[in-house]
Amino acid sequence: MNYQAPEARALSDMLSMIIGGEAKAKVAPALEGDSPDFVAIYINRDDEVVATCCSKLHTAASLGSALSMIPAGGVKSMEEENQISKMALDNFYEVMNIFSSLLMNDKTEHLRLSEVVRDAGKRLKVDNSEEVIFTLELGNYGAGELVFNFT
Repeated sequence: MNYQAPEARALSDMLSMIIGGEAKAKVAPALEGDSPDFVAIYINRDDEVVATCCSKLHTAASLGSALSMIPAGGVKSMEEENQISKMALDNFYEVMNIFSSLLMNDKTEHLRLSEVVRDAGKRLKVDNSEEVIFTLELGNYGAGELVFNFT
């Protein structure tokens, strides 16, 4: 593998900085429900897609909202409208950029966040890729999930 598997403890630490001390992540055996709505696409130095991080609308809106202290009620409104606000999406992009460090260490190749798209079809599914699924406790924002796929 070119990249390391994200670890629940490191993800929990990052979530705690964004959400607060009550945030936690744990590895899950499978993704629950529908396919993800938002996909963060990570590329290597040759501009090849080497990893993705996927989430449902609730998780994207929650992480994006928490970064700028938008109350949890704002996330509920976004879910009802099936649309994430521009501010929450911009903040979610920043969170996904921070999460890129979960895939790297001093022995891995470098990767960088290319974009965040609302398209479940962009999820990385290539030969020899790995997948790690996390369930998240997001304090006042409820629960969520993230799916990392990487080579």
